[in-house]
Amino acid sequence: MRFPSRRSLLLLVPVLVAGAAAVAVAATIDALVARSVLQTIAVATFLAIAWYVGLSDRNDGEPADIIEISSAQATAMAADRRRPTFDRDTGLHANWYFRLRVEEEIVRATRYGQPLTLLCLTGSPAALRTPRLALKRWLRQVDFAGDLGEVIAVVLPNTSRDGAATLAERIDAHVPEIDIRVAEHPADGTTLAQLLGDSEWHVSDQGA
Repeated sequence: MRFPSRRSLLLLVPVLVAGAAAVAVAATIDALVARSVLQTIAVATFLAIAWYVGLSDRNDGEPADIIEISSAQATAMAADRRRPTFDRDTGLHANWYFRLRVEEEIVRATRYGQPLTLLCLTGSPAALRTPRLALKRWLRQVDFAGDLGEVIAVVLPNTSRDGAATLAERIDAHVPEIDIRVAEHPADGTTLAQLLGDSEWHVSDQGA
């Protein structure tokens, strides 16, 4: 709670004295009308004091704590809230949201020294249709995948390259016409761009 400044208190002294005098005078007057008028003045005076002190508490000449953001930042934040995070039919994350999730997993893997493996699936649009629809059933609860346009990327937290081989073999058995690239953190890279490798050049900019 902020207390009124000394200057504000000095300005209130005459008002306070006038209010106290009004109360004292009202107590010595027998006339009902005069007493009522003086009492009304006294009450109004004390209400004014209370209001002024409360106003001083909220604004004592100091600027309010306001977080300023640029119009571009505000637009970007509003746009992100409107953009979908995943495809309801396939369960694949949208490009922009997938990248945020991967960065979080990389930080976690680095902090706790855990393995992290990423699978990059590339192929024709027709070939990628099958894994788009089937990946949701093949992945564990902690795994997630993103649709990056011409690439489908699968992240397997706390999983080594050897552990990811099972999923890679399953995908290859169902869709032999696609290419599967396996990258393990941190051996093959410490950032998403490094883990994606050459496939980064084929990632669509739509929704990034």
